[in-house]
Amino acid sequence: MIRKLRIKITVILSAVLTIVIVGVMITINFLEHSNHQTQINERLLKIAYNNGVIPNEYRNNNKKSESGYIDTFSVLVDGAYNLIGIYAGRTDVISQEEYIEYANEAVNSGDRTGEIDNYAYLLEFKSYGKIIVFLDISQYNNSEKNLLITSVIMGIVGIIVFIIISITLSFWLVRPVKETFEKQKRFISDASHELKTPLAVISANTDVLEGEIGENKWLSYIRLESKRMSELVNELLCLARLDDKSGHQLIMTQINLSDLVLSVALPFESTVFEMGKKFDVDVQPDIICKGDESSIKHIISILIDNAVKYSDEHGAISVKLYKQSNKNVIEVYNTGDGIKPENTSKIFERFFRQDESRNSQTGGYGLGLPIAKSSVEAHGGKLSVQSEYGKWAKFIVTLP
Repeated sequence: MIRKLRIKITVILSAVLTIVIVGVMITINFLEHSNHQTQINERLLKIAYNNGVIPNEYRNNNKKSESGYIDTFSVLVDGAYNLIGIYAGRTDVISQEEYIEYANEAVNSGDRTGEIDNYAYLLEFKSYGKIIVFLDISQYNNSEKNLLITSVIMGIVGIIVFIIISITLSFWLVRPVKETFEKQKRFISDASHELKTPLAVISANTDVLEGEIGENKWLSYIRLESKRMSELVNELLCLARLDDKSGHQLIMTQINLSDLVLSVALPFESTVFEMGKKFDVDVQPDIICKGDESSIKHIISILIDNAVKYSDEHGAISVKLYKQSNKNVIEVYNTGDGIKPENTSKIFERFFRQDESRNSQTGGYGLGLPIAKSSVEAHGGKLSVQSEYGKWAKFIVTLP
């Protein structure tokens, strides 16, 4: 549990920080792009307003770019698209035919603004016709590309650093929880051991009293509650052993799972018959697996006992064992109220009970399924549940 909590904290912190870093990266690159677009549009508008003549403030930048193109040029045409003139800082880099090709492509695009190759263009209407202003934006594109590469590298490094910090923080954050959990485990274990002796004494004295005074309803109540308390103590001790992995070692042997399931399921047959319910056992023969025999028996017993308790009147209960894709599958099904969709994950939590009024009648403390799940996972398997609320429920154990 502590390990899962630590992983959850690490994942949440890392995810939040990653989202923040990615958000900052996107914002920086977007702002840079927006700033460049503003500068480009401003230059294009000023040149267009100046009828293609480059303003003095831009003349120092009118150089040959790395790609071999001049920084800016303008093409003027009349209403019939006849060439009026071309304004360019240099005429030895691009020929007049190329200027006209760029202008035609811009006009034919139907857009007032856009990009062609490494040029941004602006088409403006004038009294004499139109002017198409072109601006080399390769330096802007290179700047944005370099910023993107730099921000991605820094972002990746930042994410890795934050993940390491999150892992370190997770150990520190779960330390109080771990200490509390360890104390809780010790208390449950110690209290359960201490309760076993007085419960045994109460049970023994009840038997002695019954022998002296005969059957008595009060003694029956004492015996019944002592039995329920003993079951709770045994379940708490089982949980304590499962939590203390160092002190609870499974004895893994080759077992005949088919015979084991039958040995646990068949004793329930008479009880179910007396309750007027249908009980079906379908076991594939000679299925062998490696596991702890007593632990697997306990798992099956818990699931069948739950199916009997929570099945409806004159309902049906079935137990199946079969092999599927090199996995051993045990299914325990019962008709009845089933499980609410929002409770399908909660039922494996300790002390959780879906219906408190129903559980007060059937008994149980919400520990059986957590014990079964922990035992299944200790075998490297999986315990899952399927249900249609108000109709049926099915627990599925998958063992290697």
